[in-house]
Amino acid sequence: DTDSTRRGLETMTHGRMQTMIQGRDGISLAHARALKLMGVARQLSLVAAVLVIAALVAGTAGTSYAKNVLLDTVVVSNYGAAFAGSVETFAAGSGHNAKPEFLIQGTNTLLGIGTGAGGDSVSSLNGDIAVTVPLVLLPFPFPNGFVEIYPFGANGNSSFAEIIASPAGFPDLTGLSLPQGVAFEDPFDGFHTLGLDIVAVSNYTPGVIEPDLHIPGLGLCTPNAPGFSLGTITEYDKTTLTPGVNDIPPLDNSPVNFGTHNATIGGCDTYLLGPVGLAFDAEGFLSVVDEAGPFVTVYEPGAHGNAIPLAFIGAVGATAGAFKDPMYVAVSSGVSEPPFGFPDDVIYVTDAGDNSIKIFAPFTNCFTAGLPFACEGTELGVIQGGRTKLNRPEGIALDADGDALYVVNHNGNSLLEFEAVGTSGGNIAPTLIISGKAAKMNFPVGVALSQFTKP
Repeated sequence: DTDSTRRGLETMTHGRMQTMIQGRDGISLAHARALKLMGVARQLSLVAAVLVIAALVAGTAGTSYAKNVLLDTVVVSNYGAAFAGSVETFAAGSGHNAKPEFLIQGTNTLLGIGTGAGGDSVSSLNGDIAVTVPLVLLPFPFPNGFVEIYPFGANGNSSFAEIIASPAGFPDLTGLSLPQGVAFEDPFDGFHTLGLDIVAVSNYTPGVIEPDLHIPGLGLCTPNAPGFSLGTITEYDKTTLTPGVNDIPPLDNSPVNFGTHNATIGGCDTYLLGPVGLAFDAEGFLSVVDEAGPFVTVYEPGAHGNAIPLAFIGAVGATAGAFKDPMYVAVSSGVSEPPFGFPDDVIYVTDAGDNSIKIFAPFTNCFTAGLPFACEGTELGVIQGGRTKLNRPEGIALDADGDALYVVNHNGNSLLEFEAVGTSGGNIAPTLIISGKAAKMNFPVGVALSQFTKP
């Protein structure tokens, strides 16, 4: 099947909605006055405004109105069968038998020239959609995989606006190698001064054998040990990209493998072992799911180079053995608190190995005897059981207020929404399931929405 094919391809290469409230008959619009539509802080495209007005006229908005339509769409990326990757956008008001308002698919999109999509993210600055394509089979032009960026409202057989990639035969400047997850940083957090829209990408492998062997749980590196590969994180300033192909080095470039491979975060001390999903919180802390670990690592804002994680969840101590096959992560942002100044974030991690969503407080159990250099975290709850309808859950997204949790089922071709999920977990039923032929989901891997709002 397609999932087996995807995992087979990954093995060949060393691995592999914001301020909105969900109603029981469809995705509802956020509360605001109708007149606010004329004074939104971010520029809206004409087609976006038409969607809002159509939803209001149709009555799907109920008693609420959109203050920014970019916050009222859900984007799903599909790995696809037989190299048929796609990206679809479900608008506010979408219900159980919904069809996407926008469907990006076709030869011009480049989403079908390789393994299909690996993940997606939505910019909170302008609604642009970033999509990773992990593996492109030769003789296609980008053998290390690539990241495409589409403008909000892209539809049909649309070409990308920008692409981050190293063409075959050219020096590999991007550092991309089997890119999996992608995440936009909060453009309002103030940590990056080079640009306003930073996009981070997880690379499952740096493409060559890492000369240092990382030993999970010990924090040690053995020089020149063969046969072990480390992943990397590469970050780019989207505001500096030009239309077309961008073969550029990542921000804060710190090459790994004796300077042969570019990376923003990379090296054996990073504990990046087959990174897949990643997500920023509102202060710039970056959570990364390491599928080959299996565990989750969290890095400080602006981390680069051979950075040691601040939190290390699922490997030792209080959370040891928490994961079977973790995939993607969503973050509910907290505020920084004493004694260490870490935010009281909550993270939600999909585990495809046991059809669950695991919930953690990452910055707890810090600097213990089990893990003296970082935090072990605390497991708060698990969403699991027959009522949840989870069927190899992968992509996950959470609105900033924690009102709605969105998850895609890779094997079930469905998008689930859970209302007011909290942190205790349980065998809870989704409020809404979008599935069926009209939804056009095709082995979905990612789900995203505009996550951050301007303070």
